[in-house]
Amino acid sequence: MTLLAATVPDDTYDYIVVGSGPGGIVAADKLSASGKSVLLIEREPPSSFRWGGRRRGAWLENSNLTRFDVPGLYGQIWQDSAGIKCPDVVPMAGCVLGGGSAINAGLWFKPQSLDWNTQFHDGWKAKDLSAATDRVFQRVPLTDVPSSDGILYNHAKRRAVSQSEYFFQHGERGGLLETYLASAAARDNFKLWTNTLVTRVERRGDSITGVQVEPAGEGGYHGTVKLAAGGRVILSAGVFGSAKILFRSGIGPKDQLETVQKAEGDVLIDSTHLDDHLNTNILFEHPDIVNYDFNSAYNNPISDDAAAYLTNRSGILTQAAPNINPVFWDAVKGEDDIERWFQWTSYVGGPQRGRAYNTSGMAAALGLGKTSRGRVTINSSLNMDVSVLPYFNDEGNHDFEAVVTTVGGVVRAISSIPGATMINPAPGQDVRDYVQNLAVDIGRTANHWVGTTRLGTDSALEGGKSVVDLNAQVYGTRNLHIVDAGILNGIFTANPQAGIVVAAEKVVEDIVKLPG
Repeated sequence: MTLLAATVPDDTYDYIVVGSGPGGIVAADKLSASGKSVLLIEREPPSSFRWGGRRRGAWLENSNLTRFDVPGLYGQIWQDSAGIKCPDVVPMAGCVLGGGSAINAGLWFKPQSLDWNTQFHDGWKAKDLSAATDRVFQRVPLTDVPSSDGILYNHAKRRAVSQSEYFFQHGERGGLLETYLASAAARDNFKLWTNTLVTRVERRGDSITGVQVEPAGEGGYHGTVKLAAGGRVILSAGVFGSAKILFRSGIGPKDQLETVQKAEGDVLIDSTHLDDHLNTNILFEHPDIVNYDFNSAYNNPISDDAAAYLTNRSGILTQAAPNINPVFWDAVKGEDDIERWFQWTSYVGGPQRGRAYNTSGMAAALGLGKTSRGRVTINSSLNMDVSVLPYFNDEGNHDFEAVVTTVGGVVRAISSIPGATMINPAPGQDVRDYVQNLAVDIGRTANHWVGTTRLGTDSALEGGKSVVDLNAQVYGTRNLHIVDAGILNGIFTANPQAGIVVAAEKVVEDIVKLPG
């Protein structure tokens, strides 16, 4: 297929931001607020209607909404991801305007102090992130009741602990696209390109002079985008996208540079600190549980539910499929004296084979305190993959033991509820055996990948672990920064989306102060 591409204009920019995920959107907004010229480059098309997206089911045709705007259609990404999932990344990664924040469940949890205090260097402790956290949650408030009528729908599960927190606004996805990106777009010194893929950064020694781009869709650009004197490039393409650009630019581990035939690169970094929530699922049934068929809502929603949503932004379609509620947390201290935290999330996802619509699943996501780590690599086809999964490879098997402990406690609690019947693990099945026999593969991912470009003072160029300094500047370069999930040094207690945004809020404020 031949794409109609535009030649890169002969303009220069003070800041080029690569990728419109959570980190990139925040970076573009705050950098443009400084008065400097900013170009935000997104490799794929718009998502939300207000930005030019138009992908949707027929029932939304006469509205100002797309599939990305309606929380209840979140689950469609697992049914139809063509043209949305990044084609060069094996795990699920969003390649649309907004990145993961445009396609995920919208969960929006404020990080606890331990998330920062146990994983980051001085200067990045909870007290240092306090002001940035306040700014983020003022811009994007959380809600645990997304429907405009103030009602939680289809939440008939027992023993709820707390409701999920989302960044949804007035019954729609809202979030960063409606706040940070909207304010950036209102400035004359800001430009947004979509359908344009950044392949590598242009380097002259330790200085970045621009980025090479090629069209990924109609209207995308081809050529080299130049930095202004004293300008900076911000990579915000996500754990996989930013790593790929680094590798193709001669920045990375030697074996990865050889794979992309960039072995002349003289900046060597590590890529073995990948982290992610490890999911362990259980399943039970109870006659009082009511499932909702979210999968049919894309093309054939229940008429009353569609009307409630279109007319008043109320009803069950204002909630993320598959009705993610409630949540609770557990902490298990291992024999290594490390406390491992779990986010337990319940959900209803339709009938299991041979059963009625009264089943509910629960996922234990092992997060903060987890010591297993993985690795991101690139192959000869330039596709990104997880060559080492960050699951159950820790010395001493402490991660596994923590999972057995928390799952055992929850199974016992559910089994004590009158009328509740465990399905997985089966009644009477030993929990240790159940966890031991679960496959340890990519299917266990929560898609909360972090940590590939660690932030800290111990440069990997000098035998340390950090890829970027406390200003998120890549060691060995003068003006290349990373502002995305890669700079989180480990997985957080809860869903890390808000943590990524808080980190971006803080570090971009620091980047603006750097000399040109």
